Amino acid sequence: MARPGSEVRPDPEAGSSGSARTVLLIVFVTILIDFVGFSVLVPVLPLYAERLGAAPHQVGLILAFYALAQLVFLPAWGWVSDRVGRRPVLLVSLLGTAISFALLAHADTIPMIYLARVLGGFFAASIGTAQAVVTDVTSAKERAGGMGTIGAAFGMGMILGPVLGGTLATLHPKAPFYAVAALASVNLVVAWAKLPETRVPDGRPRRWRELAVSLIPIPIRVLGASHDRRTALYLYLFFHLFTAFAVVEALVTLYLALSFGASELEVALIFAWIGVVLVFTQGYLVRRVVVSTSEQTLVLIGVATMGVGLVGVALAPSLPWFYAVGTVIALGNGLAFPSFTSLYSRSCEGEKAGVLLAESQSMATAGRIVGPYAAGLAMEWWSPGTPFWMAGVMMFAAAGLFWAARSLLTDGLP
Repeated sequence: MARPGSEVRPDPEAGSSGSARTVLLIVFVTILIDFVGFSVLVPVLPLYAERLGAAPHQVGLILAFYALAQLVFLPAWGWVSDRVGRRPVLLVSLLGTAISFALLAHADTIPMIYLARVLGGFFAASIGTAQAVVTDVTSAKERAGGMGTIGAAFGMGMILGPVLGGTLATLHPKAPFYAVAALASVNLVVAWAKLPETRVPDGRPRRWRELAVSLIPIPIRVLGASHDRRTALYLYLFFHLFTAFAVVEALVTLYLALSFGASELEVALIFAWIGVVLVFTQGYLVRRVVVSTSEQTLVLIGVATMGVGLVGVALAPSLPWFYAVGTVIALGNGLAFPSFTSLYSRSCEGEKAGVLLAESQSMATAGRIVGPYAAGLAMEWWSPGTPFWMAGVMMFAAAGLFWAARSLLTDGLP
């Protein structure tokens, strides 16, 4: 086993070494904790904030501030990991995650919750850096399997997080926050002892201007960049779709509590079921269906299905109905987003693919900033169900726009 701080490089011909497998295991656990840390809050934090007096728009801001911090600082962490190394960035990320959840556990005001989530977003460097680590320690033939490690961690986190949050909340309202802080702390100790450096800095001078430029949010840079019509429309659709979908992530817990008196555990079980359906759809169904159905068709079916599900949130007459509504939303999500991302990736020019794919993720994150806050205001100004009507209409509009522009978006793709 490589000592901490030593470098691991993949053998382009051979399979993964024991060191590489150790690295991938640590990456898997790190990303799992990241996604558990995000999803554990879905059934818990909105109700915790509401008990402290948060209005719906303030509940929406909790997710918006987290997404904003990610949007601003994630590219900068990538710059640091390229020039200083992956290991320090991942260790700092784990330490910061533990600190942010410990602060959240002690938050007794809405501004303290905001601060804790901004710190959480600031330290959420592990996603991009973990992908870079996978690239460092795998050969080209192993790359897809390595990236699958991150996908598996995401799926498990989406299932385990809500159940963990809802179950622990029945013991004590702050127990989920302490649990994630403890998990991150344990993983920090393991990573400190076992995680080698996978990219030794090459000694080139550090151009600090590049770091400053990386702090300019990518959506602002996108507005000033030159894109062809196809790329510009794809980037807008990423923003549009995630603005609508973020309403579910931010406000459905509050909606279920206000409309049906749902507890954290009841909401957690619904979200865990959504996670199961989503993993099944993305991991099994899409691979089978795409053989006989075009990705263009899957996008249209998936986006329209999400529209039906989002409207269904506002129409469902009782809590058990949300297992059916959640199934519809998860099926639509699982069909639409992987297919849409695949189409976009095929439209990206080879030499610009990395930049264009990063821009798409940043536009999606921008949607997670705008959507929750706007939905919270709509819930306050009109009715609890209004944000889901609006999100459903946005999904139908996106399906219509995709259909109208299908020739521009899909013709000539490899």
